[in-house]
Amino acid sequence: MQPARLGAFWFGIQVVWTSVLGVILQDRVSALSAQPVRDYALMAAIGAGLAAVIQIAAGLLSDRFRSRSGDRRAFYRAGVLVAVPGLIAVTAVPSIGWLWVALLALQVGMNVAGGPYQAIVGDYVAASHVGRASGWMSINQFAGSVTGLVLTIVLHGAALGVALAVCLIAGWWLTDSYVATRAPVPYVRAPLLLSSDAWTVIVSRGLINVGFYTLFGFLFFFVRESLGIVDARSATGILFLVFTIAGVGGAALAGAPADRIDKRVVVSIAAAAIALAVGVFAAAPSFPIAIVCALGAGAAWGAFFTADWAIAYAVLPRAALASAMGVWNLAAAIAQVAAPAITEPLVRAADLRRAGLGPRLALVCVIVEFGLGTLCLWRVKLR
Repeated sequence: MQPARLGAFWFGIQVVWTSVLGVILQDRVSALSAQPVRDYALMAAIGAGLAAVIQIAAGLLSDRFRSRSGDRRAFYRAGVLVAVPGLIAVTAVPSIGWLWVALLALQVGMNVAGGPYQAIVGDYVAASHVGRASGWMSINQFAGSVTGLVLTIVLHGAALGVALAVCLIAGWWLTDSYVATRAPVPYVRAPLLLSSDAWTVIVSRGLINVGFYTLFGFLFFFVRESLGIVDARSATGILFLVFTIAGVGGAALAGAPADRIDKRVVVSIAAAAIALAVGVFAAAPSFPIAIVCALGAGAAWGAFFTADWAIAYAVLPRAALASAMGVWNLAAAIAQVAAPAITEPLVRAADLRRAGLGPRLALVCVIVEFGLGTLCLWRVKLR
C-alpha cells in the first residue's frame, strides 16, 4: 500500500481550495466589487451551498457505481474536466458577474470529484490501518495547502490559474493510475443509515469547521484592516503558508496516536492549542507575533484533521461510505455558509465602532466555535 499516492488527489484538491478560498476569492472580489466584504460573504455562502448539494448527490451515485464497476474513478475524471477551465477563469475574468460564473463552475467540478473521492481510504484500506492512512490524507492536505499558498504568493492572474490546474491534474493522475492497479476492499452496498454517534460527529465537525472557515475567510481582512498591512494579499499568503507548513508536522505526529489512543483526546488537545493560539492572534499588535500564532495554530489543526478523519471512518457505515462521507462533509459545506453569514454582520457592526475591531472579533468567534465542537465530540461512543 502506498498511502501517499492514495492521497495525492487530495493534495491537488487542497492546492486549489486553499489558494481560491484563502486568498484569490477575497483578492478578486476586492478588485472587482465596491462592497468586497458583502460580496465575498455572499459568494462563499452560495458556493458552499452548491457544494453541499453536489457532494451528497455525487456520493449517492458513486456508491451505486462502485457496487457495479468496482471503483469511483469516473467521477474523479469528470470532475477534473469541469473544474480546470473554471479554475483558470476565476483568476482572470474581468468582472464580478463573470467571477460568479467561474466560481460556480469550479464548485461543480471540484465537488463531483471530491465528494466520491473522500471515500477512498474506506475503499482501499483495512479498518485497522485507517489512522495512519488518515495521517497521509492530512499530510497531503497540508502539503497541498503549502503549495497553493506558495503559488499564490509568487504568481498572479491566469498564470496562477494554470499552475493550480497543473497541480490538480497531477494529483488526480497519481491517484487514478495507482488505484487502477489495486483491488478495493470487498464492498456490498446498503442503504444509508447513520447512527446517533455518526450524527454527533457530523454536528461536531460542523461547529469546528465554522471556526475554521471564520479564520480562513476573514484573515485577509484582519491583515488589511487590523494589522494595517498594505500588501494584504502577500501577507495573508505568508500567514497561511506558515499555518499549513506547521500543519504537515501536526498531521504526521497525530497518525499513530489516532490508532492507539482515544481519538477524542487527540482532537481535544488540538482544539485547546488552536484556541490558545488564535486568542493571542486576535490581540496581536504586529505581523511577527501573528506569524508565531499561525505556527502554533497550524500544528494543532494538522493533528485535529488527522483524528477527525479517523473518527469519521470509525463511525460512518462502510456499506454506504461515499454517501455517508457526503453527509459528513455537509458539515464542512454548511460551515462555509454559516461562517460568513454569522460573522459578517458582527464584523461590520464592530468596525463601525472602531476601524479594525471587526476582524479581531471574528477571531474571538473562532475560539468559541472550536470549543463547542470539541465538547460535542465527547458524546460519541468509540470502540
